[in-house]
Amino acid sequence: MHIREEELFGELRASGLRMTGFRTQVVRMFLHGGCGLSARQVRERVRLKRPHISTVHRCLVSLEMIGFLRKYRSSGGILRYRCSRKYYPDHAHFKCDLCGSMTPVQLCLPEAIISGLQDQNGFRIDGADITLEGICKSCSKNT
Repeated sequence: MHIREEELFGELRASGLRMTGFRTQVVRMFLHGGCGLSARQVRERVRLKRPHISTVHRCLVSLEMIGFLRKYRSSGGILRYRCSRKYYPDHAHFKCDLCGSMTPVQLCLPEAIISGLQDQNGFRIDGADITLEGICKSCSKNT
C-alpha cells in the first residue's frame, strides 16, 4: 500500500467526503486487495446491513471523482472499479483460457517505463491493466 489508512482517510475527509461506516468499509476493501469489483460485488462483500445498490453506486462514483478509484468496463461490459496507482500498487492478472478464472499476480511495470511513456506521449497514466493469458494450474492438471 502506498499510503497509510489514517493519511488516506484524512485526504478523503479533506476532499469533502464524509467517512461513514459503509464508505470506510468500501475503502478498506479496495486497499486490501479488492480489485476489479462491480457494484454488486462490493454490495455482497460488505459486512454491514446490505445497502441499496444505488447507495453502492453513489459511494463508488464519489471515490472515483476524488481519484481514489478508477473505473473500467470489463470484456463483458460490466463497470468495475479498482484503486488508482497512488493508493495500491499496479499488478497484473492471469486469465485461464479454459475455466475463465482471473488471478491477481505480482507484476509491476518499472516506474521508468511509465514515466517514459508519459513524457513521450503526453499522457497521465493513472493505472496499468496487464492481463496474462494461458492455462491455470488446476486446468493444466486436467489436460
